[in-house]
Amino acid sequence: MDQEPTEPSIPERVHSLWYEDGNIVLQAGNSYFRVFRGILAARSPVFRDMLSFPQPADAELVDGCPVVRLPDSSWEVTVFLRAIFEPEFLMPYPAQTDFDAIAGCLRLSHKYGVDYLRRRALIHLSSGFPTTLAECDASIQSWDQPEDDSHLIFIIRLAYEVDALWILPHACYELGRFFKLVGTESLGGAVYNGVSISLDPHLQRRFLNGYHVQITSCTTTFLHHPLDIVGCTQPEKCITVRMRVLSPFERHRRPLMFAAPLHSWEPEHWVALKGVCSTCLPVLKQTHKKAREEFWDRLPQLYGLPSWEELEEQKSEAIGDAHV
Repeated sequence: MDQEPTEPSIPERVHSLWYEDGNIVLQAGNSYFRVFRGILAARSPVFRDMLSFPQPADAELVDGCPVVRLPDSSWEVTVFLRAIFEPEFLMPYPAQTDFDAIAGCLRLSHKYGVDYLRRRALIHLSSGFPTTLAECDASIQSWDQPEDDSHLIFIIRLAYEVDALWILPHACYELGRFFKLVGTESLGGAVYNGVSISLDPHLQRRFLNGYHVQITSCTTTFLHHPLDIVGCTQPEKCITVRMRVLSPFERHRRPLMFAAPLHSWEPEHWVALKGVCSTCLPVLKQTHKKAREEFWDRLPQLYGLPSWEELEEQKSEAIGDAHV
């Protein structure tokens, strides 16, 4: 992921990460951070190796401290360093946090080998992209979705970058759900928080193939099939109620239904079928439940990913038995 080019300017000190007794200055974009090299080296083997080289005599100094330039965005470095130097900044799940903190900490902890922080960020991110339908329905997410829908492309790129493939089925589903808002052109180039993001042509094709299946999948066929339910006590009334619901549903909810088969019929919608007999209603609910489960089961396959079983194994290896 690359930073958007910006006009050269004098770097500004990030005051919350400018320690007067710090002994090294990191620069990311147009931001300066004065921190402690010993703590960085203790947390990160990459920084330990990077900082082990002796400084040349003509090394750039700021307030007497050597400057190390990082090729990462300022906002990612900010949240990454806060997580290292401020123990309460990114608390373990289920503490509430925000997406930018998770994303920045995950990408840079993976890049710089800060394993405990990588695992913590992965657990938080996983809470928003579950691997079971029950978790999906339970809404156990520890962070709010950003208003900028391009964050979904950021997540997909990030999941591939940090080998968190179990994130991808639900992330691709969510991108498909809001794809009309994000726009096709964003796959080849979007910007999130000043960071350029895109999917390579292979991943674009993989997503679009899955998206085509997603928008042509339907979990609301129970409204018109089966029409004749064994044991129905009021056949004419039950069919009339179902057709009365089906007509406006098809007319007004079709875009949502086709883009989001898991969310096209929510629990509160069952009240619309009040009047269906006590024999038909459980059958309709079971038919809907089965359709959602079948779609969920094949969701990884739609987007060219391993099965849920394989993804669960990868998830377990990465974050252990953490429950999210």
